[in-house]
Amino acid sequence: MVNNTIDPYLASKPANNSSNWWKWLLGILVVCICLSCAGTIGVLYYFGQEPEDLSIDYSMPSIVRKGENFDLVITMTNTGSTPFTVDDIDLDEVMGGSILDGAIVLTTEPEMERDYSVSGIKTFIYKQTIQPGETKQAVFHLQATTVGEFGGSIGVYVGDNAKRFDYVGLIVQE
Repeated sequence: MVNNTIDPYLASKPANNSSNWWKWLLGILVVCICLSCAGTIGVLYYFGQEPEDLSIDYSMPSIVRKGENFDLVITMTNTGSTPFTVDDIDLDEVMGGSILDGAIVLTTEPEMERDYSVSGIKTFIYKQTIQPGETKQAVFHLQATTVGEFGGSIGVYVGDNAKRFDYVGLIVQE
């Protein structure tokens, strides 16, 4: 004989629905998005900082003739009370141009090693310590090679932090 009665315990229990997986997936997705946003903000904060005690200035003619030699002079001053080391100087803008699109570096003072290992980044290894109150210069002896208007940023790095000139322009005439 077959018993057609329904167990009251089973009748009150909701059916096992496998469509709840999307709730877990949505929760995991939200957590991943939040972690990604927090990481991006952290990286931007860390790499967006400027060295507090570094004051910089530059001088360079804005218009030169093709074939003409000229100097880009970057002046760096330690305005703080502790020494720091300027690691490198970048003469470019990663997503834009560079004055080096219209000129080449002949020599530098002090002598600097070039590091162009990352495409689009023109870095010169400086490695000079600047004492409190001290001013040092980096001189780039350049030669204009290509007619046109060129420009980009210049970054002076102390560790991972940089002080920048947002735009340095150069016009090379015939």
